This record gives sequence, structure tokens and C-alpha cells, in this order.
Amino acid sequence: MVIDDTIDYTSELLNVTLYGYSSVNVISRSARWSLSENYLFPRRFINVSRIEEMNHQSGIVDLEGRELQVAAFFNPPLCYLLTSVNRTVNGIDGQFFTAPDIPRDPMVTLESLWNQRQSGNSLKIYWFQYVSRIENEIDGIETKLFVIIAERLNFTWQIRKPNHHYRFGRPNGTHWNGGMIGQLFRNEIDIAFSGIWLKHDQYRFVNLTKPWHQLFINYLVPRPKHKFSFWALTRPLTPGVWLAIFGMILLHSLNVCAKAWINPHAETRIDQLDQFILKNLTWGRESPMPKFDDYFNLNDKYGSQFPKKFQLEKSQEERHEKIIQGNYAIIGRMIDSIFFPENDISSDDLQNYRVMKQSVSDYYVSFAVKPWLIKSFDKVILWMRETGIVTYHIKDVIYRKTSKSLRQVLVEYDIVTETTHALELLPLSAAFAFLFFGLFISSIKRISLAAIKIPVLV
Repeated sequence: MVIDDTIDYTSELLNVTLYGYSSVNVISRSARWSLSENYLFPRRFINVSRIEEMNHQSGIVDLEGRELQVAAFFNPPLCYLLTSVNRTVNGIDGQFFTAPDIPRDPMVTLESLWNQRQSGNSLKIYWFQYVSRIENEIDGIETKLFVIIAERLNFTWQIRKPNHHYRFGRPNGTHWNGGMIGQLFRNEIDIAFSGIWLKHDQYRFVNLTKPWHQLFINYLVPRPKHKFSFWALTRPLTPGVWLAIFGMILLHSLNVCAKAWINPHAETRIDQLDQFILKNLTWGRESPMPKFDDYFNLNDKYGSQFPKKFQLEKSQEERHEKIIQGNYAIIGRMIDSIFFPENDISSDDLQNYRVMKQSVSDYYVSFAVKPWLIKSFDKVILWMRETGIVTYHIKDVIYRKTSKSLRQVLVEYDIVTETTHALELLPLSAAFAFLFFGLFISSIKRISLAAIKIPVLV
């Protein structure tokens, strides 16, 4: 801005509140003024002597230790923050995670931290366990990436839970109700993360960074159940044929029946949306109700039927009962080919489930930030993707936090492959019947040889 007059500090043109997040330079007859960077607080006009000093920085910048307000929630494998306390910051009440309160200075040891509080052996052991648990919560793929960004841009943080009932919130005309997006929209926080989808609804209200990875929304569906029956022996031929030619094709019939036992009939695999609907599976999760148009294409013939199959659940016990009853699918997200259920599922309940091949939808994941942070976050995220840091933390967190049961849902047991595998003969009665048949034939042969007194080689 060029002013053909003299101005000083008292001029209304140097009122910082007039310019919001803009980068401003003012040149007058008396002096040159440059507004400090929009990522610093408080902002002020600085009297500069050279034109070069009026250049504004962008990209990876130094926030000079500024404390930023952040929102996140427990969302494996992206964020494991859990322990929180009630606080009031800037006149706003909230539940703040205690993990960032643990000092990061290597000179501050657990011993010195404890000595500043109390003494006593039993309480000291409790404090060590508490600090160890809290520090362990600073984990998760997106949490690790956020810590790297904070170190690179040199800012500190306070992380709080989303307010109200929703995690992300819901759009309401020209406003956004609740959740992390609502907090950012109302300027209560500066940054939000923990699996924010890069989609148009959020982008209308807040600034979203470049995505750091892609996740898929998918289901765990029941594995095909094998139907075992000892009377499967009669399945290859009708009873009339068996009665007519049983004596002529006895050996051939036994061979066919053995194959029927070894390769029993199984249910049709569920891999497509139409198979999901035709199988009449139900699905559900705990409150809040999902926003169905985020999950499914409601204009699709089969996608539009998924909301009708949804049942809101109250607890893990209710979900367990549905799994026991059957015809129930488990909703979750695929990250780097590993499935993570949206709600807690016990390992035993996952034994008879596999991942459906077709995903119902997919989204890129990004951070939601203030406008003056968008370029800096984009730069650091691009750097982390190019250098493999994102890939490293994805594999590291999944390796440490993923149970064996979540890996087993990726294994297919009912597909015939060329790889070597153990021979299974089910049901077990068929195996013993085959052994007894062999014993019967060998016994008859030995008795017949003994009757005609032919020497038997032993």
C-alpha cells in the first residue's frame, strides 16, 4: 500500500485488526512499514529501512514457539490420545489431553519431575506408571506426523477433544454444528486432525491441507460356512441310480464320495455390494448415527439399500450377540491393506470374518488448519511423503498396534491356489470311515489267504 503522505504509529492505517490474515506493506513519505507474518501472534507493524525487509515468508517457516490450539480424538491407528482433564482456555471450556503436558526436555527426568511434587515410595511408583502411560498415548500415524510438523515449524500445542456430540460435526446451511470442524470454523482452535476426510462439505467451511494418505471404508463379512454331513456320500447320484447300479460301480462311487467329503459344498463368497444386499446382511455401530451419503452412493441401486440395513448399537455386548446370531457385517476402515473396525471387536468374534473385496467408498486424509498455516503444512506433508516418513510411520504403528486377529481377516481359506497347504479331510467321521474301510478290505484279504493256506510275507 503506497500512501502519498506522512504517517506515524498513531495512524489508523496501522491498525492491525483491519487486515485479518493478509500480508501488508505500507510505504509513505515518512517511513516504510511491514506487518509481521500472519503466523505470529500478536501481529504488529515494523518500521523497516530497506525494501528487502518487506518480503513476506511462506512455506516452511518459524512460528517462534507460538502455542496453537489443536483438536483430535482417540482413533486407532491414527491417534491414541485418551487421558484428558477439564480446563478453560481463552474463555472456552474443554477436555484437554494430558499427554502433551509431559516435558519433552531431555534434562527433565521422571525423578526430578516427581521430586517437585511429593515423596513416598508407593506414590512414587504410581507416578512413574502414570507418566509412562501418558507418554505412550502420544502415538498413532497422524499424531507422529503432527509432532514432526510441530518440530519443523517450531510451535507448541494444547490438544483437546471435539466438543458436543459429534467428532467432526455436521453442516447446517451456512453454519457448521459441533465437532472439530465447527471448532475450527468458530476460531476456537487452529488445527484439527484424526482422520479428517478431504471432501467438499468440510472444504466449504475450513482449509484442508494436501492429503498425506488414502483410506478405504470397508466391511468384515462372515466367512462362507462349510456344510458338513455324513450323508454327503449320496450327493453325487440320486437314490434310484444307487439302487440300480450300486454293485457295478461300488469302487467308483466310493471315490466320488471321498472327493465330496474332501471338497465340501460352501456358501457363496460375499465380495460385491449386490452380494451383500442379496445375502440380507445387517450392520451397525455405536452412536452417533453415520452420515450415510458419506459412506455410500445413495443413487446406486445397491448402495441406497445399505442405510436400511443399519442398526444403532448400545454396547459391545449387543454387537457380540449379533455376531453370534450371524448375518452381521462389521464396518471399518482399510489403511495400508489392514482393516480397523470402527468399534471394539473381540479377537474371538473376528475368527469367522474376512474382508469384502469391494470397498463401499474411499477418501484421502488430511489436516484441517487456519488459512495462515495451509502453505506450511502442505510443504511439510509433501516433504514427509517424498522422504518416506509417512510410509514409515504407517508401517511402524500398524506393526506395533495391530493384533493378529486383524491380520487374519485378510487371509482367504476357501480359495483354491497352487501353493502347498495341509490336506484337510472334514468331517472327521469321513476320515475314520475311510480308515475302517481300508482295515476291512485288508482283513478280508488276510483271512482269505489264510483259508487257502498261502504263505503270507511279513
